[in-house]
Amino acid sequence: MDFKINNWFGQPIFITKIEDYPKINQEIIDLLKEDIKPTTNQFARTTDVQLKETHKVTDNLHTHPQFKNLFNAIYQQIKFFLDAHHYNMEIFDAYITKAWATFSTKNQHIASHKHTASHFSLVYYVDAQKQGNIIFEQEKSTKGMYIPANDKYYRGWSDINFASIKYPSETGGLIIFPSELLHYTEENTQERPRISISADVLLTMKEGIKSEHCLPSPKTWSKIC
Repeated sequence: MDFKINNWFGQPIFITKIEDYPKINQEIIDLLKEDIKPTTNQFARTTDVQLKETHKVTDNLHTHPQFKNLFNAIYQQIKFFLDAHHYNMEIFDAYITKAWATFSTKNQHIASHKHTASHFSLVYYVDAQKQGNIIFEQEKSTKGMYIPANDKYYRGWSDINFASIKYPSETGGLIIFPSELLHYTEENTQERPRISISADVLLTMKEGIKSEHCLPSPKTWSKIC
């Protein structure tokens, strides 16, 4: 499997394409399409914040049997990413904490946001041919003096001072990135809905491994209420 890791804003961005994605998509596309409902909202609909009784797919797609082959392929890519990142996986366990679908119908987009409960996040594109690219933003510090990233203040943009980077979303593509990066999608101008699947990845210490800096194994946690 070919992949590349780009260094955007000093952060590692893993980009690849899932092998056999046409076959994998055939296993899930009908189920996903059943959940696409007409809406006048400008923002895309995500299944991680909707009432479960209103749709057939939720925020636990990684545990859904119909998505097993897709997530087996995604797990393999996550392992490639962590290995390329030089994490010592003899002491870490990696988890997908949740996975959900997003549907962007015509004139919809995903607003700028970041994920605050994971180390890494990913997006897999089920159907995303010219239906809205993903854009990563550089979050400027507001501490001390700084010059905002604005066309008014800069004559041009390069890898020295750029404010955002656009990744051309394409069907079968997978991108893994640090959850703290701000990102959003362009408006879908096509008649075909843009369908993507996202997931959050969390690293903890293996059971029995101690660390003052990283999350301990969830097997040692005690629920209070």
